[in-house]
Amino acid sequence: MKILAKFSGVLIFFVMLSACSGGYVELFDGKTLDGWECNPPELASEWRAENGEILGENVSKEGSILWTTKSFRDFEVELEYMTLSDDYDSGLFLRGESHQVQIGISRSLQEDLTGCIYAPVDEQGSYPGRTDKVAAFHHVGAWNHLRVIIQGKHIRTFLNGEPFVDYEAIHLVDEGPIGLQLHGGVQMEMKFKNISLRELSQNPVNEN
Repeated sequence: MKILAKFSGVLIFFVMLSACSGGYVELFDGKTLDGWECNPPELASEWRAENGEILGENVSKEGSILWTTKSFRDFEVELEYMTLSDDYDSGLFLRGESHQVQIGISRSLQEDLTGCIYAPVDEQGSYPGRTDKVAAFHHVGAWNHLRVIIQGKHIRTFLNGEPFVDYEAIHLVDEGPIGLQLHGGVQMEMKFKNISLRELSQNPVNEN
């Protein structure tokens, strides 16, 4: 029994060590919105933590962004999202509002551009980083996995394990918060969960 207990303790230690070595931190605790803040503040009631998910529902049809209170430089972020809304326009902002990974239907182009880069500030069109894989890999009405790697001005996106966009930004700040969006002009309900991030060095990251 003592040997078994000792072995179990060692095993648990190495499991914990392995988890820590990955360097990932959870940005959402599954219960509260601690570490997040809404802009504009008066729409904060349209975001809530529920059943291990962040739920955003803009009954007002107004736009808002739920930002991390912490800023980041180079990082890899992963999350899962889902909506049951027929029309929705959401996204993941990277280091502030200049660059966003689209989730859903673009208001301006009326096209599903999930996983594409929205960055009109770069003056190369509103979506300078695009792919033709959206219809094949975006599961509307189900949970989807989004992964983004950003190092310097280099941004790579992956949807449900498939490489999507490889884009070199132009006018992108070195550091800023991460944001979840509810776009104005359309009522939607968005769900996000399992939001994790690891900070990176300038060394290239394996895309697999």
